[in-house]
Amino acid sequence: MDQHLPRFTSAEAYNAAYPDCPVPADAYERNALRAYHAAMTGVRDDLVGTGSSLTVEFLPGGAPGPGEPDRTGTVVASNWGRGPILVLAEQVSLRAAWKVVTGRWPARLSEVSAALGTLSLPENR
Repeated sequence: MDQHLPRFTSAEAYNAAYPDCPVPADAYERNALRAYHAAMTGVRDDLVGTGSSLTVEFLPGGAPGPGEPDRTGTVVASNWGRGPILVLAEQVSLRAAWKVVTGRWPARLSEVSAALGTLSLPENR
């Protein structure tokens, strides 16, 4: 299991560390985000042992839809916005992250992580 993913016990702890890419506190707003959840079954955690089916969230604001401008942000996995929150990618194009994830339709967290690993990192990293 990969214990190197940044991990936060709650949305509040994550939001304190990533104030520019927050998980919405409001459940309705959070559920309205364009997220990936493997055909509504959730992504099986085979990396860190949370014992949960996880949702992959694109923050801030969800993955951009067609016709929406792209944003740079953070990709996380969580149990529907609750802790633990696992940071999978930082400072990435949310559109590119959405495309690489949905292009593979992963069912396991390791597959999501591998897909995101193919994204180019910003030059300053």
